[in-house]
Amino acid sequence: MFAYDCQDICNITLSITENTLVEKLTWNLLDLLSNRTSLYEYLQFSLSKPSNEFELNSTILKYRLLELDREKICKNISINDECSLQLEIFTQTSIIIIFKMVIIDENDWKPFFSQEYIHLNIQENRAINYRIQLPIAYDYDSIKYNIDHYEFLNNTDEIERIFQIEEFHGELRLKLIKKLDCESKDNYQLYIIAIDKGGFKSNTLHVNITVGDLNEYQPRFTQRIYHTSIPENFLTINSSLSPILQIIAIDDDCYDKTILYTILNNDMPNDIFPFEIDKYTGYIRVKHQLDYETISTYRFRVKASNLDHITSSIVPVVINILDINDNQPSIQINILNEYKPMENNDEDVIININEHIHPGQVIGTVLIRDIDSAMINYRLSLKILSCFPLTISCPIDLDSEIENNTFSSTTYIIRTSRQLNSEQGDETFIIILEASDYGSPSLSSQRRLIVHVDDENDCAPKFTQSNYQFRLSHLSSVDFLIGQVQADDDDNSPNYRLIQYKLLEDNNQDIIRIDENNGYLFIAKQSLLEITFNLTVLAIDRHNHSLYDQANVQIILFDTAKCTAMFRQTIYIFNTTEHQITPYDIGQVNADDCGLSSIPISYHLMHDNSLSLFPFILDSHSGTIKVISELDREIQSSYKFYIHLFNSTSQTEVHINILDQNDHYPIFDDIHEQYIYISTHQYYHQTNKRFIAHVHATDPDDDINGLVNYYFTHKEHYDYFHIYSNGSIILYNLFDIHLPITLEIYARDQGYPEALRSKDTVIIYVCDIFKQNECPSNKLRRNFYLGSIIIMICVVLFLLIIILCIIWNLFIKEHLENKKNNQSYNCRLEARKNLIVSDSFYDISPSIYENHDIRCVAV
Repeated sequence: MFAYDCQDICNITLSITENTLVEKLTWNLLDLLSNRTSLYEYLQFSLSKPSNEFELNSTILKYRLLELDREKICKNISINDECSLQLEIFTQTSIIIIFKMVIIDENDWKPFFSQEYIHLNIQENRAINYRIQLPIAYDYDSIKYNIDHYEFLNNTDEIERIFQIEEFHGELRLKLIKKLDCESKDNYQLYIIAIDKGGFKSNTLHVNITVGDLNEYQPRFTQRIYHTSIPENFLTINSSLSPILQIIAIDDDCYDKTILYTILNNDMPNDIFPFEIDKYTGYIRVKHQLDYETISTYRFRVKASNLDHITSSIVPVVINILDINDNQPSIQINILNEYKPMENNDEDVIININEHIHPGQVIGTVLIRDIDSAMINYRLSLKILSCFPLTISCPIDLDSEIENNTFSSTTYIIRTSRQLNSEQGDETFIIILEASDYGSPSLSSQRRLIVHVDDENDCAPKFTQSNYQFRLSHLSSVDFLIGQVQADDDDNSPNYRLIQYKLLEDNNQDIIRIDENNGYLFIAKQSLLEITFNLTVLAIDRHNHSLYDQANVQIILFDTAKCTAMFRQTIYIFNTTEHQITPYDIGQVNADDCGLSSIPISYHLMHDNSLSLFPFILDSHSGTIKVISELDREIQSSYKFYIHLFNSTSQTEVHINILDQNDHYPIFDDIHEQYIYISTHQYYHQTNKRFIAHVHATDPDDDINGLVNYYFTHKEHYDYFHIYSNGSIILYNLFDIHLPITLEIYARDQGYPEALRSKDTVIIYVCDIFKQNECPSNKLRRNFYLGSIIIMICVVLFLLIIILCIIWNLFIKEHLENKKNNQSYNCRLEARKNLIVSDSFYDISPSIYENHDIRCVAV
């Protein structure tokens, strides 16, 4: 402690070693001032300002912190500066006490590196005495106990010859005392520690030294040329980060990791060039979608250079793009000008054909193309996917008769497949064509074809009956309505159904006139006589006067006083369809009662009694004809009978025509299985087409209901074979055909409103004439021969067994029985009491002589 005599200011200085116990840091100010001033006993003390380190209680001054640590208290001062705490104490007089506590340092801190690892890159061309700075170690103790020196922890001879630690003005530096050689050794590991003046050692500083290369050699590629092949959908099936190829270059210097890779491409802008290279790894990746059809091979160069770009090498790269089946076949339909409409849209192809067009008429072509390569799509096919309405057979057919087919395109001819009739429902057809390739997976495209069947004015007007008869009073006045004749036109177009009625020129036109629009007959001039007029009425097509029909009209003018009932028509014709639900009314006959409603009319049916079951009955009061049993056109197509009037000599003739319904399936001829042997070699044929076979089926139905077409059951057979409407089968495509092939064929009529399909099919085995052993027929024959041999063996064995049985019964069995009867046996008899003998309860006592068991029972 240092103290000075107090006058106005008393200075008290204490020196205390750090880490002194806090309990010892307490002082009595009176004791400290006892020898400094005579007035100390009367002084009162107070701090000039609050203190965090001390507290004053009356005359006792006490250190209030928990510990005395120089490094914490004086952490902001320099290592060489004094560490102290100072306090000003006031008294009630003018004396001021300056209290100062100096903290003396102890060696209580170890040196430490704040950074335990450092990586240094030193080029091999550095000169001797080259220095590089290292991080220093820290020691919070005062200079008395601070860092003394640094040393290598792994101090070997090699390290001593090359490296030296140097301290200069508070810095730590690593000094080269020998040049480095990367090719000899490219890395050094140094471990450095710091030691203070008290002998404490620091943590270890790990110095990783990489010897840099001088780039003395040019990069060298591992291959003279890099080549690879990738599919064009590489980005679809792989990530954009997936590499397709790695370019590897080796530098004979110390390090090859410093090589940078770049693509040299002068043929294509970089924004559309589909490849990029990782400049560090040499991986080539795809950055844009590839398209084989655009570019199939890419050729460019890759440059490998060092970081300093002083030396570099170039290598060529070739990348082939493999085609995949990624393009659908395109369908181009070309229609002959005479079948094109005036206006057509781009999506649907519209065809206008006349109903009188000949079957097999060419109306256009279909060209299908596929821009994929021939290695992927070796064949194209076209088929009719659907044809609406489904109840009517399709009016067109596809025929690939053009033989200039290539791998990339195929041409089909569009032909009419049958006779058309707009009156039978052939109006508008919506046909979907589907083109397919044979890639993997197969792709297809569709095109819609709309066929309009134009109605032709080909139907002549037809009177509902050929003979008309009208009766009226001879006193009828002028413009009196006699009756109406009516004709129908079956043309589909309303414009072609317009009819004009006209009387054939004769002498009665001044008495009778006809309305040309509706066929009404009127009295033109009154006749007071009883007379009969026989007229001929014409029904003429207004657009084509060559189409007409005529009917006979008889007009009878009678005297009401002499009139008798008479049929209005001499012939009634009714039409009905077969297989309708009975009973139902088919029509009605009428008789003229001369205007006298008081006279009852009764009708009587006259028919051939030889018919076992007549299917019609007649209402005698109304004249209504009713069908009472089912009609079948294939059994009887028409009926003819007469109807009489009671109390009159008048009679009329009735014709009933049975109209056909599509109620019969097509039926094939007797042959349902054929074996055809052909050669697929061009040498044996002048043309690619081969006639295979002819099939035929019949349908007892009438008209289009009995018209039969033929089809393959399996759609893929159309790729090689064509079947015509007459049943002829042609092989037109020999490319990539694999025989044998089993053709299954069915027949379908063109019935309306629903087409019927045959219940059975015809099987045709098409085999290679040079490989007949592969044909199913030969296999069947071999199986038949084998089965026949097995059956024959079984029959022989059966006969042999029968013969053995006969010999046994006739000879051997009788001989054994005679031998047995000549033998004698001994029997032991025993008497037992209360023995009950029945058919099911007895005692058995065996005695064996020559292997015979004898059963003896005594009662």
